[in-house]
Amino acid sequence: MSSPQPQQQLQGVTEPSFARYREIMPVLSDSTHKGQGGRVCVLGGSSEYTGAPYFSGMSALRLGADLSHIICAEDAATAIKSYSPDLIVHPLIRTRTIEQLELTATDDKSRAAVKGVVDKIHAKVKDELTGILERVHVLVIGPGLSRDETMQQTAKQAIQKARSLDMPVVIDADGLFLIQNEPELIQGYSRAILTPNLVEFARLCKSINAEEQSGEQPAAQRLAHAFGGVVVIQKGKHDIISNGTASHAVTNTGGLKRSGGQGDLLTGMIATSLAWIVTAQRSHSKDGKGKSVDNHAHFLVACYGACTFTRRCSQLAFEKHGRAVQSSDILDEIGPMFANYVEQARPTAHWSEAING
Repeated sequence: MSSPQPQQQLQGVTEPSFARYREIMPVLSDSTHKGQGGRVCVLGGSSEYTGAPYFSGMSALRLGADLSHIICAEDAATAIKSYSPDLIVHPLIRTRTIEQLELTATDDKSRAAVKGVVDKIHAKVKDELTGILERVHVLVIGPGLSRDETMQQTAKQAIQKARSLDMPVVIDADGLFLIQNEPELIQGYSRAILTPNLVEFARLCKSINAEEQSGEQPAAQRLAHAFGGVVVIQKGKHDIISNGTASHAVTNTGGLKRSGGQGDLLTGMIATSLAWIVTAQRSHSKDGKGKSVDNHAHFLVACYGACTFTRRCSQLAFEKHGRAVQSSDILDEIGPMFANYVEQARPTAHWSEAING
C-alpha cells in the first residue's frame, strides 16, 4: 500500500463506524455448521506465482472464513498444496497441457484438430469452474494469475459466472490487467471490488477514460462512478474506498516494509468480510433470524475493515521483525489481532480503539 494520493483526495471522505462492521461479524456458536463462517474461492496461481494465492486464501481463513478454495494452473497445485493442508486446491487450469498441444500444430489441418481439443478442454474447465463457484460465497481473481492467455481466459469465464450468480468478486493484480483490457466485464456490477495500486489505478482510469475527469471528488470515486458503481480501493499512503457515491479513507499506520504478498493478504480479508455479508443476507432471507444488512453500505464497511486490519497486522509484524518482516509474518498476526482487539472492543468503540485496545 505505497501509492500516495494528493492531500485534496481526502477531502469529502468519511469514516464508517466500527459498529457497522460488527453488524456483519458472525457470532460463533455450537449451532452453526461448516461454511456459515464463509466459503471463499481464489482464482490465480500460475506456474511462476504460487505464493500469492496461498496468502490470499490463508488470510481469508485466518480472519474467520471456514473454507478456502484455490483454483490454479496444473503446474502450481503441488506447490500450493505443500504450503498448507488447510487450503482446498483445484488444478483446473490446463496451461501446460494446452501449450504442449499447440506445439504440435504445424499446419492448417493439425491446427484445426488442436483447436478442437483445446475448445473441449476449455468447456470442461468451465463446467468444473461452475461447480466450484456454485458452492462458495465470494470469488477473488488475480493473486498469482499472470498474463498467460489460458489463465486470463479462465479468469474471464469466472467473472462472467460470478456475475450470473450475483456473487461478490474481488479483483487484484493481473485480474486488473484483464479488466483494463475488457472493462465491460464488470461495468455496472456493484458487487465487484477492484484493488489497484498506483500504476494499476492509472491504467484503469485510462481504459475507461476516467483520467480526463477533474473536480473535488476523490479519484477513486470518479473511477468507481465511471465503472457504474463498482467498489474501488485505491491503495496508497491512505487507502481510499469508494462506490462512486460515498468514499472512505483508511488512515491508520501500517508497517514501513513493503514485502511482496501484502496485497494478497488484503484480498483474502476483503473476501471473508464480504462472505459474512452474504451469509447474513441468506440467513435473514431464509428464516428472518439472521442480520439484515444493506449491500450498498456494508460492502464499503467490509472493505474498510479489511484495509484497516491489513495495516494493523503489518504494523504489528514490523514492530517484531523490522526490515526482515515478510508477508508470512503479517499472516501470523491476523488471528491474534482480531481475537485480542477487534472481538474484545466495545460495540460503540472507535476504529482506533478496536484495533489497538
